[in-house]
Amino acid sequence: MPTAFRHVAVLGAAGRVGRAVTAALLRAEQRVTAVLRDPARHQLPPHPMLRTAQGDAQHAEQLAPVLRTADAVVLAVTPFTAPPPSFDGFDLDYYAKIVTGLDEHWTRRHRRLVAVGLTATLRLDSGDLVMDDPTLFPPRLAPFAEAHARELPALGATALDWAILAPPAGFGTEQEAERGYRLIAEPVTRQQATARLSHARYAEAVIAELMNPTVRNTRVAVVPRGR
Repeated sequence: MPTAFRHVAVLGAAGRVGRAVTAALLRAEQRVTAVLRDPARHQLPPHPMLRTAQGDAQHAEQLAPVLRTADAVVLAVTPFTAPPPSFDGFDLDYYAKIVTGLDEHWTRRHRRLVAVGLTATLRLDSGDLVMDDPTLFPPRLAPFAEAHARELPALGATALDWAILAPPAGFGTEQEAERGYRLIAEPVTRQQATARLSHARYAEAVIAELMNPTVRNTRVAVVPRGR
């Protein structure tokens, strides 16, 4: 990691992806602040390079003490831990407002942001979006996909150095003899969109894009090597 990157803040560090990214950062001997909405409810394994902070990514102004010293941020938040019975009242600009707030209140000279994307927002080689295919994505979850889709233009309007890394639909399941990952630009094939990838392997991609960025101001898919 460049010497300018001494402190990484992980927003949503209590989730499965956030935990995997935090663990990978600590293995890389990076100083990490795990930002949690409710630290009392979530216990992360103790580590001399890890500290926790209470905060809500939707209120970036409250994260000023963390952002003041953060050289990079991983955005791994989710508005809910499981699909809600209804999306009534759900703000479709949930992610757009978060990245806009970070751009406003994160005042470091160099600001590298890696955001966890959603498979449903990817474009297939057929020309359709994954979210438009009911066999690939449940239509009832369309508002969640739309919120992720709105994050892309919102990031494009910021001055952040950003990348969205979208995992495949089989996210969280390790494929047999998993041997790595690769980043691919859209469009993706149906096979790539539905591939299996572990959280740990995805975390490797995130760390690589923090240490030696190759994706700047765009969204890519993270798929198993060979797909």
